[in-house]
Amino acid sequence: MNLKISVVTATLNRKDLLPRCIEGVAGQSYPHKEHIIIDGGSSDGTVDLIRSYAKKYPHIRWISEKDNGISSALNKGLALATGDVIGVNGDDDYYEPGAFEIVADEFEQNPSAGVVSGGCDHIRNDGSVWLSLKASFTNRQDLIEYWKHWGSTSFLPAPSTFFRRQVLEVVGGFDEADRYAMDYHHWIKITEKFGVRIVDKVLSKFRSDQGTISFSQAQKQIDEMYGISKKYWGSKASLRYYRTTFSYFAYTKCRPLIERARNSFKYRVGRRLNN
Repeated sequence: MNLKISVVTATLNRKDLLPRCIEGVAGQSYPHKEHIIIDGGSSDGTVDLIRSYAKKYPHIRWISEKDNGISSALNKGLALATGDVIGVNGDDDYYEPGAFEIVADEFEQNPSAGVVSGGCDHIRNDGSVWLSLKASFTNRQDLIEYWKHWGSTSFLPAPSTFFRRQVLEVVGGFDEADRYAMDYHHWIKITEKFGVRIVDKVLSKFRSDQGTISFSQAQKQIDEMYGISKKYWGSKASLRYYRTTFSYFAYTKCRPLIERARNSFKYRVGRRLNN
């Protein structure tokens, strides 16, 4: 396997958490790799930490300068990446051992695939797994209608998803207007043009606990996903637009009401049977 894998990580003032991410890449036995770290101008010692790791690991390349948010920082990293395959990893997430071999093999065995994605464990701050989700992709419309599979799959979890360099040449990088769901938007754009391969293996650990954007800004992320999704519902004159609108309200508004009514009914029946 000769494909070079580049990993891009954006960070800002994460001195205590970044080492796990860096070691997650460095610990990959796959030899053809590079780690691009984009620091947004940290003031907590993160820059000194990165500098020390870069001296230890020659596959690390990095810059530190002000940016306009995560999407902007990631695009800087994508511009620097030289790999045949590119992944994006959060500064407090890390890869499972052997992940790069799995990804490289999948791309080599499936030359028409533009994207390879695997499962992702959601972990607490202490490293324990509280939720393990498989990657899943059937078609682009299901990706747009993310609410249909909420909590049952990860679709294309960011830390466990890799794409070929050619993808950037066709669809470009991340939309810098996106603040919380830039990866979701990127997958929608990519899957219009490229095929996806799913591997039934956990490739990464994703920290989802106090101190993370996914935890503290969860509602903002959901709101942004809805806004992004709606851009792809089609024209209001089309049947597709109204079918997708119905799907959204059926799954996010009606289904919870039905579940609450069902649970309330079961509770009342249970009380009567016990009296």
